[in-house]
Amino acid sequence: MQLSFFVLSLVAAVPMVSAYPVKADTLNCRSGPGTSYKVVKTYKKGADVKITCQTPGPSVNGDTLWDKTSDGCYVADYYIKTGTSSYVAPKCGGGSTGGGSGGSGNLPGLNAVQSKHARAIIGEAKKEGLGRHGCEAGIATAIVESSILIYANSKVPASLKYPHDRVGSDHDSVGIFQQRAIYYPNIAADMDAARSAAQFFAKMKNVSGWKTMAVGKLCQKVQVSAYPDRYAAQVSKATKICAAGGL
Repeated sequence: MQLSFFVLSLVAAVPMVSAYPVKADTLNCRSGPGTSYKVVKTYKKGADVKITCQTPGPSVNGDTLWDKTSDGCYVADYYIKTGTSSYVAPKCGGGSTGGGSGGSGNLPGLNAVQSKHARAIIGEAKKEGLGRHGCEAGIATAIVESSILIYANSKVPASLKYPHDRVGSDHDSVGIFQQRAIYYPNIAADMDAARSAAQFFAKMKNVSGWKTMAVGKLCQKVQVSAYPDRYAAQVSKATKICAAGGL
């Protein structure tokens, strides 16, 4: 389940994917962030839209973010399948996207995409009442396995159909936690940050004494990696990320 050094070395070399599919049947792209602005163009359902920046605007079904596309117009973030209602791109105008535990800024040491995925993991830890300890295990594992990025796998064709940040080829491992499809056959869950975290936490909670076990050892119990010492090395970073995310 551990990514090879070769695959991990590609993380810095491959451009970050910032295109997301449209959820609406037809989506208007406007000259400004709001429905009062004129329609410049439209996108069809399933079209990939590249987000260059995001800005607050009028609420659409509770989502106040508007996304500026590479075409230079704005769409309601509610209709774009980013996997979160938080920022996944810089704030338009170069301003900060926030910070702390509030939820929209980058977490310590992470970029916007990694922060989005980390928040999904933290959110699942909160939902399940796993506390800081569980959060640290999830985040430390995600750092080691994928640098907190969603990996599709060329050997698992179904994974390529879901939004992803990178494409790997390590056995049949997919997603943030590099969960092997042979053991985790629900590819839709494997390729979703929160749902894959739930799968990780489900196995974690079956580890006897997990609540008091050293985080690095706990990660290894769940992942059974060929490189067991790597998790402990990321615990201090995971602690800062969990704290910034509200745990």
